[in-house]
Amino acid sequence: MTAAEKKAYKAKQLRYKKPIVRELNIEKIQSELWDMMSACGDIHWYDNDEESLVNALDGDEDEAYEFKIAFSDLEAELDQFQEDLNSEYISPYFDVLFPAVKARYAGGYLGYDQYEGDYYGLEPYEYSFAENEAAKKIMSLTKKEILEVVGQCLKIAYQYMAIRYRYDCLDAAIEILRGENMERIKIIKGIEEQYLIAEKSSDGFKWKYDKEVEKLDRMLQEVPQEYWVQ
Repeated sequence: MTAAEKKAYKAKQLRYKKPIVRELNIEKIQSELWDMMSACGDIHWYDNDEESLVNALDGDEDEAYEFKIAFSDLEAELDQFQEDLNSEYISPYFDVLFPAVKARYAGGYLGYDQYEGDYYGLEPYEYSFAENEAAKKIMSLTKKEILEVVGQCLKIAYQYMAIRYRYDCLDAAIEILRGENMERIKIIKGIEEQYLIAEKSSDGFKWKYDKEVEKLDRMLQEVPQEYWVQ
């Protein structure tokens, strides 16, 4: 075994010394938050378009109204949570606390590999070692510091779980609307690209029967009628 292989092997064996909970760590929370905000941003097309919203939800006006209210609340909470994460001091013990309290039920643990410079999944037999290491770090704090860490961590975890629940309740409708919105954007982008091609091919649309102009005309004719009244 080479020196590098020995170093890599040793680092792998010590991953448990820096554990995080797979589904409950700051990086995971921030990533999920960005994904949810991105999904919400994709369907702003419907903000002031009641008719399209109703149509997208199978013509159910009550469902559309309820979705709009719930979606508005979700966006407000997402914005507030993002602001809180950006403005508040996040304890470096956040990721340590949950392994310390044996939160293995949240997807198991990841451990940091010093050699690879990244986190990797720990095996179940390593969980107890990881929990003990995390507990040592928390117990090194004063009682007051532990209370402060626990208070902040529970607040963030509660906000995240509440927002995750709200989002999951709306997920089906969000994906329907997001898919339709993405299709609109795809159609519009395609037309914009073909417009530039047709303009160049026909020398500024001087030649009406240019093949690229005809292709543009066909694309415009195929746009669903409801898109023109948005």
